[in-house]
Formats: sequence, structure tokens, C-alpha cells
Amino acid sequence: MRCLSTNDTSALSIQNSKFWVGLESMLPLKSLREPLILVCDSRDRFLDDDYEFEALLRLFSLEIQHKILSRKNQSLRNTALCNQILQLTGISTVTGLDFRSLKLEYTPYGKPVCPAMTGLAFNMSNSDGLTAMYLDAAPNVGIDLASTRECLNFGDGYLETFKSIFSARELDSLEQTPAGSLRDRKFTHYWSLKEAYTKLTGTGLNCDLSAIDIGTLEPWQPTDVVQTMLRDINGERIIFQSQWLKTDVVVSVCKRTDSQSQTPEKIPACVTELRIAELAAYLHSTK
Repeated sequence: MRCLSTNDTSALSIQNSKFWVGLESMLPLKSLREPLILVCDSRDRFLDDDYEFEALLRLFSLEIQHKILSRKNQSLRNTALCNQILQLTGISTVTGLDFRSLKLEYTPYGKPVCPAMTGLAFNMSNSDGLTAMYLDAAPNVGIDLASTRECLNFGDGYLETFKSIFSARELDSLEQTPAGSLRDRKFTHYWSLKEAYTKLTGTGLNCDLSAIDIGTLEPWQPTDVVQTMLRDINGERIIFQSQWLKTDVVVSVCKRTDSQSQTPEKIPACVTELRIAELAAYLHSTK
């Protein structure tokens, strides 16, 4: 486990540690009032071991097992399983509840919620093999991971294809940025902020994304910089926070804040990266 602070640029290089020993200092969330962003990489080969994959899969209901196994390839199955074990571990540790007793419910648009998390909220995101979880003492939160690799999949004319999802200010900001890596990063940053907001509200992408007006974004920042901003959207003041985990992957989180606030508060102190082996050890230790 490792905490990526604002002066730590060697992202996704995690040293061996005991998950529950390291996390004890940050939990329970209620008492410390510190938000958490947890990130896990499903590609670290731990789940390539059939025994380890099956042992973790059996921790879940047959319904969830079916959802995981129905993914079209092993890489996506690994990511889906990683998402589930990070979700269980995060909720179990912040609430102190046995993970086997946890019951999740889903909103009409598929947002997971845990009734046992009184006064707490969480949200999940997957991208490019990574899974992220945001936990906070708030009624609702949103998180999104996004990768610039998607821009390559979209093709050279992607901005024309997606221009309807942007406000006039956003589109102008993108068009003023030369095509290439900087525009890809700005597009990806916008996407992560908008999707984090839709996950905060629970609508998902079933809304007018151009109405989520982020405005002009600052130029891309390296991985040692946390960007925080306040925006008024649909009559509510929203605090957003973003950090690039690597040069091509950004994580953005958001929540509602005091409508009178003019100074952005900080959301998380750091991003905590965990190995799947650490999550597995924690879950198996509580059997």
C-alpha cells in the first residue's frame, strides 16, 4: 500500500506492506473525517493465478459471480473482480462490519449504495485495468477514472463527434488547444469531471452532459499536482478535485459543498494505491 502525496511522482509502483496494518492509521473514516481515494490495478498478475481468482470469486453471491464471468475476456473479468473486492474491503474497513454481512442496493441508474454506511457514501470507477473507490462523510459522492487511450480509440476526429456534450466555453477551450497529447489530456480531464458529476447525482450518462458546464480548464498538470475547483451546476455548488495518476490516467472526484463557499476545500489528502494481494489477504483474514 502506498499514499501518492503531492510530491510523489512514481505512480503505480507499490511497495509490499500489510493492508490492514497500514490502513488502521486512516480508519475509521467517521472519527478522522478524512476522505479516502483507493486505487487498485487489476493487471498486477495476481488474478492470473486461477486458484487466487477462484478463491476470491467464491466470496460473492452466484449473481455477482455470473456478472463477473460474463465479461467477454479475462482482462475485463479481472477488472470486474477487482472492483468487487475493493468495494467490499473499503466498506468493511470504514464501517467495521464483516464484509459477509454487507448488502448493496442499486439506484434506478445502477449506482451502488450500502444502507449500513450511515453518514458515509462511496462510489466506484474502472478504466484501463484500474479500479478506484472514493469514500467520504457526505450524502453522495462521485468518482471517475479516465484514460487518454480512449482518444486513440475514438480516432482523429473525436472532438467533432463529441462536441454536443460540451458547453460553448468548454468546446472553445478544447478547440484552442492544438490537436495531440495536450488536447487528449484536456478532453479526458473534462470527461472525468463530467462523469464524476453524473455519478454524484446518480443519473449516469442519462442526462445533458453539456449542461454540466465546467468552463475553462487549466493546462494539464503533472502527476504531483492536485487540482481543486468549485463550480455552480444546476443551482448547487460542487467541489471537484483531480489528479493524474500517470501521464495518461486521471482520477476526478466531486461532492456537494456549502453554497456560500468561495475557497475550495481539499477533498482527499492523497490517493492510496493497493495491491490485489493486500485486499485478498484482508478478506481471507476475516473468514
